[in-house]
Amino acid sequence: MRSRSSRLMTSTSAAVLSGLLALGSAMAQPATGAKPAAPPPGGLAPATPSDLAPAKPGGPAPVAPAPAAAPEKPKKPLTEKQKKDGAKKAYKEAEAKYEKGDFAGALPLYREADELVPGAPPKLKVAQSLDKLGNVSEAVAAYQAYLDAQPDPEKFKDQIASAQGRIDELKKTPAKVKVAVAPETAPNVKILVDDVQQAGTELALTPGKHVIKVSADGFVESTQEVDVAFAENRELGVTLTEAPPPPPPPAPIAEVPPSPEPIGPPPPPPSEPRSPIPAYVTLGLAGAGAVVGTIFGAMALSAKSEFDDNPTVDNADAVDRNALISDMSFAVAITFGVTGAVLLLSRDDAPATTTGLTTKPSKKRNWIATPYATPTGGGAAARFTF
Repeated sequence: MRSRSSRLMTSTSAAVLSGLLALGSAMAQPATGAKPAAPPPGGLAPATPSDLAPAKPGGPAPVAPAPAAAPEKPKKPLTEKQKKDGAKKAYKEAEAKYEKGDFAGALPLYREADELVPGAPPKLKVAQSLDKLGNVSEAVAAYQAYLDAQPDPEKFKDQIASAQGRIDELKKTPAKVKVAVAPETAPNVKILVDDVQQAGTELALTPGKHVIKVSADGFVESTQEVDVAFAENRELGVTLTEAPPPPPPPAPIAEVPPSPEPIGPPPPPPSEPRSPIPAYVTLGLAGAGAVVGTIFGAMALSAKSEFDDNPTVDNADAVDRNALISDMSFAVAITFGVTGAVLLLSRDDAPATTTGLTTKPSKKRNWIATPYATPTGGGAAARFTF
């Protein structure tokens, strides 16, 4: 009884399963040539009697629809041991690539090791890999991140100094500036950076501010100030403006003949040379006076000697007379000698003075000195003419 009941339940279950499979196949594959009916709300089509018919014996078994993909289960967080093991493995693989010069392959592994177990060594290796790859800006940021992690100053003394040195050196990396000049057909383009002419349009500038001047034949010079950071790549567009045409040349100016020079007053007549004869005459008279004075002086001495031998009135008068004549003669000689010297050595008349309008002739000053002698005295007289 139990075996029959089991077989009956098995047959019934198989029939129900076949019907369900046939129903699903009919719903999935509508009849050929028939227009699909509008699905009812909910997206399920109504079943037809043929869909509910049992499968024919010996026919192909209906295909069951593919089950929907199950949602991925969230990953379990890694344990501390798993993190350490993963970090060690990534770091070891990165070191192998780094030693072979594969810096691009070592970089993500160093980063993975640092993400799993953050620390100073992987951060330094990330910075060194970026440095080797020539990524200057990223390398500076990575070195700074290593220093910000505050590694042990005693244990990592050399690494800290090296990282700081690389930061200072990389921050001096020139910026690359490409100058795009418009119009491109501008002739003889010249580019000056801080008043120093450059070769080509690709410039290497030290970090900081610079003045860039661009000029071309027939265009107005353009001046721009730029402030670039280290290792920066920039394209600088410069549009030149055509220079205005030159102004027309000025009209020729008629030459004005020079004005005649003003006619000044006629030159003064040359002064007459002064004759030296008066000086010679005066000096001659002085000489004559000296001779007369000497003669009578000698006679006075002789009369004095006679008076000493024979003191008479006549001898006394002779002594007085000869002495007086000698004194007068010497006085005349001295007077004429001084006058003659003045006449001989004095300069000519002063030159004529010229004023703004006329020339005033110099005034002539004439004077004459005349000596005289009498039995009781002597002297000289002078006459001046103005």
